[in-house]
Amino acid sequence: MSWFKVFSAVVVANIVSWIIISIIGWFIFFVVLDSFSDSLSKRLSKTDELEFPAISVPSYSPPVVTPEEIEAKQKREKQLAAERRRATRDAEQRRSAIAGSKDMCDFWTSEYRKDGSPKSQAYKEMACSRYRNLLN
Repeated sequence: MSWFKVFSAVVVANIVSWIIISIIGWFIFFVVLDSFSDSLSKRLSKTDELEFPAISVPSYSPPVVTPEEIEAKQKREKQLAAERRRATRDAEQRRSAIAGSKDMCDFWTSEYRKDGSPKSQAYKEMACSRYRNLLN
């Protein structure tokens, strides 16, 4: 066999195999495409038949407050107000006690400077120590 005959046989075999593969490919493509279009049309027809439920938005209802809860809240508010008043009163008494102790310390310090007696010194030391203790 000559070189030209071998070359021609290979070319013809390639062309024939290409034609066969193309025919098989087109056949598969159309079968798959047809089945795909059938399933797509079935899905579309099913969605037309289906009724989707309407979306409902829950409504807001404020919490119900019972009279007992109102009474308990008022009682707590009264207790808090009483505690605030008590704390304010205690703070005012403490400030008043500190101011009084400072005045006594200043008074006995000036008295001790005037007379220098041991009695004035003892009173000064007691008043000033009371004042220092209240500051701490």
